Amino acid sequence: MNWYFSSGDLDFFWKEQIQHLSWLPNIYRTDVGFGWSGIISLWLDYPFRLVLKLLSTIGLSWFLIEKILWVSVFIIAVYSSYHLAKYILQSRLISWLASLIYSTNTYFLLLFSGGQLGVAFAYAFAPFVLLKFIESRNKEQRTKNKELITNGLWLAVLIIFDLRLACLLLGAIVLYQMCTKTFYFFKIGVSLFVAALIHSFWILPTILTHANPSQVGEDFTNPGMLRFLSFADFSHTISLLHPNWPENLFGKIYFLQPEFLVLPILAFGSLLFVSRNHEPGTKNHHLILFFALLALIGAFFAKGVNSPAGSIFQWCFTYVPGFVMFRDPTKFYLFIAIGYSILIPFTLSKIGHVFQKRKIYVYVLFGIFWIITIRSVNFHLTQLPQEYVVLKDQLVQDTIPSRTLWIPNKENFAYYSDIHPIVTSTAAASIDSSIKYIIVPVDVNRRIFLNDYKYDSIIRNNIIEELSNKGLLRDERFQNLAVFKNPQFQEMKITVPDIVETQQYYANVGVVISAVALVVVLILTLWL
Repeated sequence: MNWYFSSGDLDFFWKEQIQHLSWLPNIYRTDVGFGWSGIISLWLDYPFRLVLKLLSTIGLSWFLIEKILWVSVFIIAVYSSYHLAKYILQSRLISWLASLIYSTNTYFLLLFSGGQLGVAFAYAFAPFVLLKFIESRNKEQRTKNKELITNGLWLAVLIIFDLRLACLLLGAIVLYQMCTKTFYFFKIGVSLFVAALIHSFWILPTILTHANPSQVGEDFTNPGMLRFLSFADFSHTISLLHPNWPENLFGKIYFLQPEFLVLPILAFGSLLFVSRNHEPGTKNHHLILFFALLALIGAFFAKGVNSPAGSIFQWCFTYVPGFVMFRDPTKFYLFIAIGYSILIPFTLSKIGHVFQKRKIYVYVLFGIFWIITIRSVNFHLTQLPQEYVVLKDQLVQDTIPSRTLWIPNKENFAYYSDIHPIVTSTAAASIDSSIKYIIVPVDVNRRIFLNDYKYDSIIRNNIIEELSNKGLLRDERFQNLAVFKNPQFQEMKITVPDIVETQQYYANVGVVISAVALVVVLILTLWL
């Protein structure tokens, strides 16, 4: 069981770390750096850590929890995309093709390999939320009142997974309602109000203490950084091809693979089959037009500031409130994936009608083509190195408060706590007196010590040599990990900002409001 699925952004949680998680929101984290405001990502961190603590309480280890979470992501993606397609396209077989496209495209697969669990959950759940808003259009008035509340609940769940993708999907919902002339500010306002009440645990301290989570993005607002983060060009986005496919190395852009150009041809070829006579096989031609428009908007914005008309993204980033959240433009791949998961199966179904007796071959041929496009998928399991277990045990037994410095970056298996906060730096010159342990990671996944996007052990060896020359004491018990001790170490002192106490109070009050709101919503859902 000591195999870890993903690399990238997803942390590794040791048993000791999970045991120390709080049942209440943790506004200020003292286990990271010199203190860090957790309010920035409290919308995700608190629910995730709460679920983690609950699952651990019933005896599940992180190794099992992590696998359950990733399998759940895939199941939700298949389920939600299948039911959205079934509602629109009215065909089970075609709906399975939609699930194939949505749950195995290059963007979603790189969310897996990159360890972006929250984004992956939001991506997987998004079609379900969109479906619920589309379905509510045709409900009776009494049922519609119930839908306003339940839709707020679904939005609240989506926000927990990822606030950015929730905002994007909300934009898609508004676009759909405007296209179908069913937009009413009051109705969507009720759903948003329900979602806001459920999220009082972070909204309340943010508003009442004038905290600004978007400030975390201010370092990225200059044109040079925004251009650097705009990895994809229009040819990649319109082809539903992630620019980092298949290795998922940050900043490494691959040439366009021409076979992916088949996807936009099939997707927008659906417009040739749209009928204004409401033929059987599609609920409404407006829906196909909506998904085509959604995919086109996604392809346009996912390229960021790159041409054509990249200045539009720059303008939105500068002047549209909240748009700073999308400094990584690839989040707009959500629109492309949702759109193509409907448009491509729709086109294939129409082609299948032309070759009625051989339509199954059309679907099989596309399935083979799809497998060929994703054949380069790069998944691998990583075994927990034993030396990381030894290092964790050593830090747990050391009760003297101190920081641990990882150069140049930490690895997923790094242990840290309130007693031993973790610090990362690219230079050995940043050794503070509160730092007792200086560690050079093993780099199990070969993604830290890179030279021209290739692993280079010389970089690691040079760092170790530099640390040895600074008079630091190396722990010879570690052969692969390089662990040094700072002979000038002094016991760590932690200073917590005064505002944290007020923020923590409002967060605790918000938890009560959130819990009450959730219970009331569930009761109303069952009663109405």
